[in-house]
Amino acid sequence: MREKLECLRRLQALDLELTEIRRNVSSVTGELEELENQIRYLQSELQGLELEDREALAARRELEQSLAEGETQIRFKRMRLTAVRNERELQALEHEVEALKQSNQQLETELLGRIEAAEQRAGRIGELKTLIEQKQSELQAAQKSSADRVEELKSVLARRCAEREQLVAQIEPRLRQRYELILERRGGLALVAARAAACLGCRMRLPPQLYNEIQRGKSINFCPNCQRILYFES
Repeated sequence: MREKLECLRRLQALDLELTEIRRNVSSVTGELEELENQIRYLQSELQGLELEDREALAARRELEQSLAEGETQIRFKRMRLTAVRNERELQALEHEVEALKQSNQQLETELLGRIEAAEQRAGRIGELKTLIEQKQSELQAAQKSSADRVEELKSVLARRCAEREQLVAQIEPRLRQRYELILERRGGLALVAARAAACLGCRMRLPPQLYNEIQRGKSINFCPNCQRILYFES
C-alpha cells in the first residue's frame, strides 16, 4: 500500500509540474497576444484618423473655394459701387458687400479651426506611426526570444507527459480513475498530506481513527470533507 501511495505522490508532483509548464507556455504566448492586440488597436486608431484627415481635407478645400468665390464677388460688387448713381441701388450693393464680408469671416473662422484640427491630427498620426513601429519591433524581438523558450517548454512537456503515461500504467484502474476525478474537481490537487490530525488540502480536522489509519499507511484514505487522497506527513 505504501508503494501505491508513493506512486500517487510522484504522480501528483508530476501533474503539478505539468500544470506549471502549461502555465508558462500560456504566459509566453499571452505576452505575444497582448503586443499584437496593442498593435491592432493603434493601427485602428491610425486608420480612423487618416480617414478623418482625408475627409477634413476635402471639406477644407471646399471652404477655401467658397472663400475665394466670396472674395471675387466682393471685388466685383465694389467695382459696381463706383458706377452706381442711384442711392437705393447703392445702399443695396453696400448691404450685399457687407453680407459677403460677414460670410467670408465665418468661412475664415471655420477654415482656421479646421487647420488647427488638422495640425493636431497630424501630430497624433505621427505619434501613432512611431508607436506602431516600436511595438512591431518589440513584437519581432519577443517572437524571436519566445520561440526558443516555447520549444524548450514543449520539449519538457512532451517528456513529462511520457513519464506520466508510464507512471499511470503502474496504478490500478479504479484508483487511477478516482485520482483523475479528484484532480479535475479540486484544482489540480488530488493528493495532500495529513499532518497534526488535519487535512492540509482543506484544513479540516480529521477524526482520530482516520488519522491513525493514515499514519499506519496500510490503506488508501480520503478526506471526509474535500475527498482528496491523504498520506501521512510527520
